[in-house]
Amino acid sequence: MKDLTKQQIYGYGAEPVQISDVLSYVESRKEAYGNKPNIKIFMYGDAGKWHVDAGVHYKGHNGREEYQPFLLKAYKQYGRAENYAKALAKEHGFSFEGLNQELTDESMWLQYQKRIYGRDTLTDNLEDEMAKHGSELMQTIETYVVGDEKEKAFLSKQELEQMLNDHFTRIEESMASLLKSNELQNKKSFGHYLVEMKKQLKDHSQHFKDSIIERTTVTKQKLKDNANGLLNNVRDGITEVKESAKNTVKQAIINMNEHLKDFSTAIDQKLYEHEPVQLDRKSNKAMAALELER
Repeated sequence: MKDLTKQQIYGYGAEPVQISDVLSYVESRKEAYGNKPNIKIFMYGDAGKWHVDAGVHYKGHNGREEYQPFLLKAYKQYGRAENYAKALAKEHGFSFEGLNQELTDESMWLQYQKRIYGRDTLTDNLEDEMAKHGSELMQTIETYVVGDEKEKAFLSKQELEQMLNDHFTRIEESMASLLKSNELQNKKSFGHYLVEMKKQLKDHSQHFKDSIIERTTVTKQKLKDNANGLLNNVRDGITEVKESAKNTVKQAIINMNEHLKDFSTAIDQKLYEHEPVQLDRKSNKAMAALELER
């Protein structure tokens, strides 16, 4: 394969194209040489934008390795560029190569590393907080889920499970609400979201505890007012109720950790959100000229 200049690899020498143009080129190479080209989607950062390129590799005359780059789109926001590139690769069966460090400006590469580190650190911290939250819930269950002298719980397995489901639904709703908040967005910090989530988890933990105490009090009163009725109903054993609830908490925490990863990614995109900018002919050639002057 012939040596390529930096401009050719970047795709600066060509005008930006639609994916349909790439597909047409692939079919023409397949018909001409009888072999299926290999298409790789990669990204790089330059001139303040995250570029998405398609590189078409194929065997030309006499089996010679050939390569043709295509400039597709550029975004100001890394997450959007990555989402576009991944979706494109998945839809057409291309290979997604990710961000090419060699083709990325040093300043943008450092920016990328800083953001990825911040996002991953936020995810780790949120998972730690969620684990602590799970431990608090289990302690609440152990302490405040009580029964009568016959070891029959005042709350049923089904009732407590529903309370826990509602509890984690409220947490998810809090996360969604934070993502819609403009107040935190303006602070441009992962740390502010962590602090806010810790506050939310603390409030939800207290709400769950208060709910158990309240419902237990109501059930006790009902039993007292209607001893011949409710006392004769079959009720779950206290140990059985606690174990069931704790298992529900464990599974919910596992499920929540997956949501936290998505939450951190969404925050990353929110903090650095910009409208997508597709390169046009004028800006493309202007950047090519600047590159040649370097």
